Amino acid sequence: MSLTPDTPSSVTAEQAQQRADQIAAFARELAELDRDAVLRLPPDDRGRVDAYHAGVLAQLAGRFDVDRNDRQRQLSLGMRIASLAGAITLSAAVVLFFNRIWGLLATPAQVGVLAAAPLAALAGVEFAARREKTLYIASVMALVAMVSFILAMNVQGVIFNMRPSPIALAAWSAFAFIVAYTYGLRLLLAGGIAMAMAWVCAQVALVAGIDWSVSITRPEPLVPAGALALAAALAPWNQRRAGFAATWRMVGSVAMLVPLIFLSTWGEVFSYCTWPPRTVGSLYDAAGFVLAIGTIWIGVRARWREVVNIATGFLVVFLYVKCFDWWWMWMPRYLFFLILGALAVAVLVVLGRLRSGSRKV
Repeated sequence: MSLTPDTPSSVTAEQAQQRADQIAAFARELAELDRDAVLRLPPDDRGRVDAYHAGVLAQLAGRFDVDRNDRQRQLSLGMRIASLAGAITLSAAVVLFFNRIWGLLATPAQVGVLAAAPLAALAGVEFAARREKTLYIASVMALVAMVSFILAMNVQGVIFNMRPSPIALAAWSAFAFIVAYTYGLRLLLAGGIAMAMAWVCAQVALVAGIDWSVSITRPEPLVPAGALALAAALAPWNQRRAGFAATWRMVGSVAMLVPLIFLSTWGEVFSYCTWPPRTVGSLYDAAGFVLAIGTIWIGVRARWREVVNIATGFLVVFLYVKCFDWWWMWMPRYLFFLILGALAVAVLVVLGRLRSGSRKV
């Protein structure tokens, strides 16, 4: 996408960063060509190119605060790590502070504090979002607001002796979605998706007549929920926001594939199916390989790198787990590891062919 001084407002921060990276790569390659005497632009032409790129980068930095060089990229990575650490420690501070002062407050004061805490954190999110383009501080405050909201619901349930319900998961997920889509926060979006999937598992457990609080031990509903999350990535409102489609795809891929390891190996423990364990195991053995290979194929075709990486990693782990499940108890150890090595080589050959074929796409 061409980003110029009259760039349309629909351009996302992710696209702006891609253009900045493209300009940096072009400058490095042009320097290499000049050094090897392959292409040397006249000084006037080189000056116009440099001036144009400087203007584009200045405009992108003003609108999106993009990283213009390797040093800025390294600092941005450090800021992401620091923001995550800050969010975790501040959230812990909120929880510990409540524990410290809780016994000193009367019930009306407790309710008031619980209601005010997430609202105060949301005010901090709004304040930070208006003053920084990178949203690092806003992300920290948003996670604090999320923790405060969860804490408020849980503690008020205890105060008023309310029965625990999966409705809390739906409320937490809705809160995370609202804040994530309002401010464009990917971490909170991932949390909202995960809590929505946990709510689905809880609802299925209630229908099946088991305690919803242990529903995660029956992860079968995560497989279709993950597939729906992959489809949700194609929604226009996710395509328009930087990184949101990729977040839906990553969470969906993990949710769809990872439960298959447990369902195929210990189906009698983790599955709702009442069929014989061998039948359940065989069903999920086939599902694991089919879904992994199909997800890799779709990811390659659609150029979803994160989906390909997750599905490939899952396929390798799943293959190794099934080899242990099938052969470890009766096969000589040297033969077992020889087969594992051969399978690893086979996976490398297949992925190499896929990589070579993707060059033509």
